[in-house]
Amino acid sequence: MRENVLALRAVIPPTIVSSDIEISERNRPLVVQFGTNALKSSAGYDLPALLTGSEGTLGIITEVTLRLHPIPSNVVAASCAFDDLHSAAEAVAMIRMMGVPVSRCELLDEASVRAFNHSLYLGHGDSNKATESKSRNQQLSLQLQPMEVKPMLFLEFAGHSETSVMEDLAAAQSICMDYDGRNFAFASDEETRQALWAARHRLYYSAIALRSQDGDDGGATSRSTLVTDACVPLSCFADVVTATANDVKEFGVIGPCFGHAGDGNFHCILPMLENDSVEYKEKVSQVNANLIERAMSVGGTCTGEHGVGYGKKKYLECMYGTGGIAIMGAIKKALDPWNMMNPGKILDLKAISNLPL
Repeated sequence: MRENVLALRAVIPPTIVSSDIEISERNRPLVVQFGTNALKSSAGYDLPALLTGSEGTLGIITEVTLRLHPIPSNVVAASCAFDDLHSAAEAVAMIRMMGVPVSRCELLDEASVRAFNHSLYLGHGDSNKATESKSRNQQLSLQLQPMEVKPMLFLEFAGHSETSVMEDLAAAQSICMDYDGRNFAFASDEETRQALWAARHRLYYSAIALRSQDGDDGGATSRSTLVTDACVPLSCFADVVTATANDVKEFGVIGPCFGHAGDGNFHCILPMLENDSVEYKEKVSQVNANLIERAMSVGGTCTGEHGVGYGKKKYLECMYGTGGIAIMGAIKKALDPWNMMNPGKILDLKAISNLPL
């Protein structure tokens, strides 16, 4: 994420492309250095953030200086079940609004838990199981058990002292109970923490395994799976994520909804098969379109972390208006006038050529 990039070195494309050797020599790609090693700076435009968020459309990043975060001395993981998704999401918003320090906060709907349970019987769902190390398997030596199929909230607390961490845990637990949370469990040792969070850690491959078929052929794969991405204000998170989960059920689409609930970012993992009907694929696309439009309608964004790419360009004008698109186009034309860098990504220069600026 751009918040963790302090400085970078990048190669910016030439502004002139010519068959004339002398002209080309004078207009070689420009190597630039943006940012500093200081933890904060207000000098000039925020160019490290600009390049980091440009998805390779303004230059090629060759070196990065990252912000380092200390490993906390005390870590406690927790989980809590809820009777409905809306209550779980409301608990998240209240935890944040009350200022309870939470280092990680993840929300899983019923379909997510069902996918985890299903993966236990199939032997799927291990994080990148093809390359998972033996030591990782040893760390997860605790026997994983199927979970009650209820919306789940996963929390992690970290700090310099056990006392402060346990105080934060108690505050979060109290809020969860206010929203009818139950079966609140927590652990501090590494092995138990990993087991407690297993449903979240294994979710991606567990979701794909929901549409596995006998044998190795014909089942859903990572390439045939649509992972959605949107982010909304925390005050709207419960309504939007609940409406999205309802869409998945009503459209008859298979896949879980989950969220990095602490910042309002949420996703659906919607596995598809190569031989799925056109109608089914259109339903998957409609779920995605609905959640994006719903997110933007409450002041959210069409992408919280995955980026615009080629597929979400159409939403940018709705978010920023023609003026915002024109400014982005002006930046693109200034740094990459020949449209060499990931052409067609984020912006279509031909489509915005008649806009002001």
